[in-house]
Amino acid sequence: MNAMDHVRALVERVGPRGSATAEEREAAFYAHQVLTDLGLRPELQTFQSARSAWLPAALFWSFMLASGFIFLGGGQLRAIVALILASIGLVSVLLELTFRSNLLRFMLPKAEGQNVAAQIEAESDAREHVVLAAHIDSHRTPLVFSSPTWVRWFERLVPIGMAFAVVLIAIFVVGIVVPMQLLHALALVPMIVALGMLILMLQADFTAYATGANDNASGVGVVLHLAEQLAVNPLSHTHVWIVLTGCEEVGCYGADHFIRKQKHDLGNAAWITVDTVGSHCGSPVFLSQETFLSKARSDRRLLQMMREISQQHPDWGAHEIRMKGAYTDSAIAAKHKLRVLTLESHQPSGGLSHWHRSTDNIQNVSAECLQNTESLLSELLRRIDDDASSHN
Repeated sequence: MNAMDHVRALVERVGPRGSATAEEREAAFYAHQVLTDLGLRPELQTFQSARSAWLPAALFWSFMLASGFIFLGGGQLRAIVALILASIGLVSVLLELTFRSNLLRFMLPKAEGQNVAAQIEAESDAREHVVLAAHIDSHRTPLVFSSPTWVRWFERLVPIGMAFAVVLIAIFVVGIVVPMQLLHALALVPMIVALGMLILMLQADFTAYATGANDNASGVGVVLHLAEQLAVNPLSHTHVWIVLTGCEEVGCYGADHFIRKQKHDLGNAAWITVDTVGSHCGSPVFLSQETFLSKARSDRRLLQMMREISQQHPDWGAHEIRMKGAYTDSAIAAKHKLRVLTLESHQPSGGLSHWHRSTDNIQNVSAECLQNTESLLSELLRRIDDDASSHN
C-alpha cells in the first residue's frame, strides 16, 4: 500500500478521529495492524488526555468574566478576589499555551488516548536515532477556521482578547488602591470582549470533527509507507522509531507521553514530524521554527540538509518557512530537548489546505504532494544515515 492508500483507509474506514475518542482508537488499531503485517512489533501506548482543545480557553474566559462580575459588586475585598481569580486564569492559560501543567488542565475532563510505536533496528550498529512522527487524531470544525477570512480575523482576535484581559486585571489593581465607580464602567468593555471570546470557544467545542484527510491522515500515510520500505531495507547505522501519536490536536498529549516514557532510549534523537502534507495544489514545506506562544526551532544540521535537498531537487517544490499561531508535535519534542524538524505542505496562498474544515476530505488531498514529501523524507533519512556512517 502506498501513502494515498493509507489516507483513503483512514478516511473511508474510520472517518473523523476526535482526540481520545473510539474513532481515534480505531485508527490506532489500523496503524498497529499495518506495522504488525510488516513484521514489526508495534506497541500500543495508552495515556490520559484532555478531550478538548477549546475548553481550556473557554475556562480562562469564564474566569475573566466571573472576576469581572465579582469586581462589579464593589468594595476592596471583592477587587482583591477578582484580581486573584483573573491572575490565576491568565497564568494558567499562558502555561497551557506552552504545554505545561496548570489549573485549567486539572479541571478538564479526561479520556484515554493512544499512541502506536514501533522500532526498526539499524542494519549494523546504531549511531543515530530518528523518530518519524505523525498524529492520528483530527480536529473539530469551528467557525473561526471555516474560511481564510475567519482565520485571519481569529489571528487578530486572540492577541486583542488577551490585551483586554490584561487591561481588566489592571483595572482590578487600580480598584484595590483607589476604589472608583468609574472603574466599574470601564471594566464592562473587557468583560464584553471576554464574553465574545467565550462564545467563540464554546461554539468551536460543539462542532463536528473533521474527516482529517490532510490533517493528518496524510502524515500517517507517508510514515506508514516509509515504515514499509525501511522494514525491508533498514538504514545502515540509524535506528528508526515509527510513532503515530494520539491527542495532538488537544495539546500534544500523545507525543509528550511517548517521549517521557522512552526518554532514556531516545537520547539525543532527531524528531521529524510529518503533519498535513497533502495540501490540495500545494507543495512541501519544512519549518525553520514554529511559534505558538514559545518558539520551537528546528535543528540546524537537519535544516541544512533539507535546504541542500530542496536545492538539488527543485522538482519536488519544497521550500522553507516559519510558522506562527499553530503547533505540531515538534513543539513537545523541542521542549524535551530533542533535535526537531517538521514537514508540512502549503498552498500557493501560503496556507494549509482545508485546515480544520469539513472539506478536509479525500478529494482535497494531493497525491503528488504526498509523493514529493515522501521523496524528501526518504532522501533526508539517507543523508542522516550517511552522516552517521561517517562517524566511527
